[in-house]
Amino acid sequence: VVIVLWLPIALILTIAFHPTLHPTGAGIAVFAGAIWGAYLIRTMNLWLLGMVTFWTTRVSALFETYMVVELLLSGRLVPLRLMPGWAQALANFLPFKWTFGFPIEALVTRRSTGSLLFGLAMQAFWILVGLGLVLVVWRRAIRRYSAVGN
Repeated sequence: VVIVLWLPIALILTIAFHPTLHPTGAGIAVFAGAIWGAYLIRTMNLWLLGMVTFWTTRVSALFETYMVVELLLSGRLVPLRLMPGWAQALANFLPFKWTFGFPIEALVTRRSTGSLLFGLAMQAFWILVGLGLVLVVWRRAIRRYSAVGN
């Protein structure tokens, strides 16, 4: 449903601004893999946030805080290159850039092969970290769980 709402906006913006995108073959190939890596990272992060409900029922503030940090440090709100150096360094370390900024940059900007491989390696790192955390937190959450009723 969301894509149906965004397509007319994308069409209007394309007509108004005439973007000149010239993705390379390597950029397209990396984007195809990176978009799946981004999906896995984001899914595991949100899964971890969801598992917080095993310990508390009030997680809306935590979710909102996460979404704001993600919006700022992923490059969705402001391109990371326009942020101060310390914010860029923080974004390079945290998983948010690798879920939004990196796949898009791989597609629309000219990046070296080393830079593309580094981005994929960072995604692999965050996928492994996320998977490890999900497994540990899930085991602890199941021990904490108690059902009520018949």
